[in-house]
Amino acid sequence: MRILYNIAFILFGIIYFPYLVVKGKTHKNFMQKFAFLPKKITDLKKPVWIHGVSVGEAVLAVKLARAVKKKFPEKRIIASTTTETGMDIISRQGEGIIDGVFYYPLDISVIVRRAVRLIDPQAYIMIETEIWPNLLACLAKKNIPAIIVNGRISDNSFKNYRKIKFVTRRVFRNITYFCMQSERDVERIKELGANENSTCVSGNMKFDGEMPRRGEKELSRSKLGFNDETRVLVAGSTHFPEERMIVDIYKDLRRSNRNLRIILVPRHVNRCPAINAMIEKNGLKARNFSDYLDPPARSPETIDVLLVDTIGNLKDIYALADVVFIGGSLAPKGGQNPIEPAMWGKPVIFGPEMFNFRKIADIFIENSAALCVKDSAELKKTLEMLLKDPDKRSRMAAGAFKVIKDNQGAMSRTVEALSKYIIG
Repeated sequence: MRILYNIAFILFGIIYFPYLVVKGKTHKNFMQKFAFLPKKITDLKKPVWIHGVSVGEAVLAVKLARAVKKKFPEKRIIASTTTETGMDIISRQGEGIIDGVFYYPLDISVIVRRAVRLIDPQAYIMIETEIWPNLLACLAKKNIPAIIVNGRISDNSFKNYRKIKFVTRRVFRNITYFCMQSERDVERIKELGANENSTCVSGNMKFDGEMPRRGEKELSRSKLGFNDETRVLVAGSTHFPEERMIVDIYKDLRRSNRNLRIILVPRHVNRCPAINAMIEKNGLKARNFSDYLDPPARSPETIDVLLVDTIGNLKDIYALADVVFIGGSLAPKGGQNPIEPAMWGKPVIFGPEMFNFRKIADIFIENSAALCVKDSAELKKTLEMLLKDPDKRSRMAAGAFKVIKDNQGAMSRTVEALSKYIIG
């Protein structure tokens, strides 16, 4: 089975590599994917290796590294990621905490064997369910513990994994311990082949972020030209065709809400030119968020839509909202995590397609901290209601704070579970 997996991976690489070259997507550290690692990584003695695939996991990797370092201050920690954005986040936020960061090696046997030999980690920690069979097999062969933290199995993943249970059972045998977000995730991982004695419910580490304070954020309404009368809808991490839905809703709502403005944050910023064209075609005025990062800022009061064409600003942009819509939830993309806007005390709305964050979404709904709408028509009605009812917005904000407070503690539980595999 692993031979077929290796052959498939190699064939994919042969086809995909020329595409990366032609598109200019290779970079100076690209050879790290073939386990040609920097000396500052390979010179470390028995480091703890944390892997976070992309942006969200990279942020958690830094937070986890900080918590591990606090308990084991002498322990060396390295981190890997698969994207340039993840690399940037870990390099900046992990400075002084993480001893080295590199691109994750391709999961081909000869490459991962070289990576494991050069790194010789004391433990390998993967954030959420980022599973690479060849690396896990190599670690198991060398008796190096491999631990999943903040693990979850979405509805779609569970359905797909069940079809290949004969494969997952063999792969999960090479994972030492599973720190899962919920009891449902534990039951699912056990059904797919995890040993019953190697699992625990640790909670969701994303609840453990520090509560933001107004004075700490770089963005402000005044910097962007909004005044106290402006009502701001932030639509975060949107997918096609959600931007069109939001624009259509805005055109109807602004008749009775002349001070309403939209901050539109597409999940993929490369779509901004097409979205901008769509906005203008609808007779609305838009401006790119990047125009306001350097003075002199232009007043958004003269526009309808502020289109965010940058990466990494959504967390702070949520602070500007009166109401937040979670993208990828009307389009069938699985939604996004509602915790960040909730930490700012913002009323949150999402659609029915929150399957990647089903447990979190359910918790928010049960605590009256979020509203779920079935389609764009219901989204319009809900937005209209919230914009007219500040008391309802305040009650939802209070519910959001309660959800955050009641679900914190996952980080400390995770570090406690890791302690048996990390010798100080």
